[in-house]
Amino acid sequence: METSKVTLAQLNKEGRRLVNGSWDKRDTHRDFRTWVEDVAAWLDAVAPDSGLATEWSGLPTSILIFGNRCDDSPEALAHFYEVVRQRLQWLSSVPKIVANQRNFTAAPERIQSNAFEIGRREIQFDTKSRAFVDPARIEELRKSKSKTFDFTKLIRLCEELNISFATECYLATSMVTRSVLDHVPPVFVCKTFQEVANNYSGSKSFRESIQHLDKSSRKIADQHLHCQVRQSEVLPTAKQVDFFQDLDVLLAEIVRLSKGNAKQ
Repeated sequence: METSKVTLAQLNKEGRRLVNGSWDKRDTHRDFRTWVEDVAAWLDAVAPDSGLATEWSGLPTSILIFGNRCDDSPEALAHFYEVVRQRLQWLSSVPKIVANQRNFTAAPERIQSNAFEIGRREIQFDTKSRAFVDPARIEELRKSKSKTFDFTKLIRLCEELNISFATECYLATSMVTRSVLDHVPPVFVCKTFQEVANNYSGSKSFRESIQHLDKSSRKIADQHLHCQVRQSEVLPTAKQVDFFQDLDVLLAEIVRLSKGNAKQ
């Protein structure tokens, strides 16, 4: 079968055909093997890197033909029917399994699982996500001509925020966000970010955003940074660590200040 055109319904129908009607043992054994190969190819196409094709191939198989000998015993026939029944039952669960993997397997787990399965000491990810820090804002920082501050580390922190958020590394996202807050106070002539939030003479909307960053994101990051191992844990979600709007307000003010600094 051409994998791109085959459907699960067709594969199920092919499996049911193996146990219905009159048939020759040799032909049926051959058709069974073809069916197993077709399903494995389809699983590789619809759920790559899921391990489903490997699991399918490891299910019990036909013993109607062993070597060049055809087994005509009732036991072999009963075994064949049971094998096909088990495989059809397994195949019926595939849609739910695939949906669960897509919805609940976090990117770090998928990346680790793939690296482990292929036996490589490397990782590879192919993911797409809304940027946590707007790339245009990062470019503004990169082009800033401040005579007082080097933004190399700040830029890298922003880039790592985007990578962490895109790969669903939400613990890292909260921690790197805090690193940004701890890194930038000197730009505002302050020692701590709390001083920036309470004392910097910006607009009212700026102060509200910065105070939200200081109070909420810092507490969330502290919880993940300093909380020791417990009997049970709940991992953060994207919503919990998503302070991208307030962070953009902060970065925009840094860009504005750097322009003034460059003119001095």
